[in-house]
Amino acid sequence: MNFGQEEVYRKQIEILRILSEQNEPIGSSLLRRELAKRGFPLSERAIRYHLKLLEERGLVEGHEKAGRTITELGLEELSRALAYERVGFILTWYLSLAYRVTYSPESGKGEVVANVFMVDRNFKEEAIKAVRNLYYAGLLPAPYVKILDEEEYREISAPEGKIALMTVCNLTIDGILIHSGVPLILKYGGLVQFIKWKPIRFTELIAYDSTTVPPLEVFVYRKMTSIASILKTGSGMIPANIREIPAVSMDQTFKIIEELKKSGWGGILAFGKPNEPILGVPVSMDRCGISMVGGLIPAALLTEMGIPVETYAPHCLVPIEDMEKVKE
Repeated sequence: MNFGQEEVYRKQIEILRILSEQNEPIGSSLLRRELAKRGFPLSERAIRYHLKLLEERGLVEGHEKAGRTITELGLEELSRALAYERVGFILTWYLSLAYRVTYSPESGKGEVVANVFMVDRNFKEEAIKAVRNLYYAGLLPAPYVKILDEEEYREISAPEGKIALMTVCNLTIDGILIHSGVPLILKYGGLVQFIKWKPIRFTELIAYDSTTVPPLEVFVYRKMTSIASILKTGSGMIPANIREIPAVSMDQTFKIIEELKKSGWGGILAFGKPNEPILGVPVSMDRCGISMVGGLIPAALLTEMGIPVETYAPHCLVPIEDMEKVKE
């Protein structure tokens, strides 16, 4: 199954899952609300498209204006998507997104991995200010943002009363490295302790290859971060992750990261030496560790501010030309 097919399959399985939980037919409006809760903020047009494909396969059944229900064949298909089969799926999904990055640091054009955050429209200015503050502090992977105000963009839909805040995910940096010939392994997501503006150590870790949920979301939803404190005092806890690269790729990787920094990119917490721990975490033999700020840091900061936010990070690829530079 290639990436495009895998992406479609994920959405369709979630539609089947929702239909399986209902006792009566439901329409695309209800499906849209339920899908958004589960990490798929699709437009009704996109949902109708997927429903049509499912109906053609005999997995759902239409009931005119009443909506659709799942069929016995659909239940069989759903049964194949058990949790134990999805261990390691998060890692595969993330690396698949990174591999599809086409952004070129030289031209400043191409597709990047985007995070999507849904926020109440009344908090629009606070959300924009939060992203700006993270950028000033060097805690934003890239200096770009896109805002959807009660509108649709591709398959992303910002419903009435909400905005969709889109930022660049650090998987984009992984993609740039991969296409530059640097093989990397995404290892852990966790929390990094800052003291006086310096990252000191990881205090929590979840391995990407042994989880069925995005590791950093666990820490954000449990409100274990203290990013606002870092912005004020330089000390606190921040969501971050670790990837490993071959030691022989160290110089090349360092050069690429330095070039990105010149264009305003950031979020690199630590670049380790071969065979040495990074922020207290051991690395594999003949490898170097790189720690980056988690791309969902805007959601973590907004949550700390008491602003409700729905997080879809990472979510999709978008042309960076469709985004705007974070205003100075």
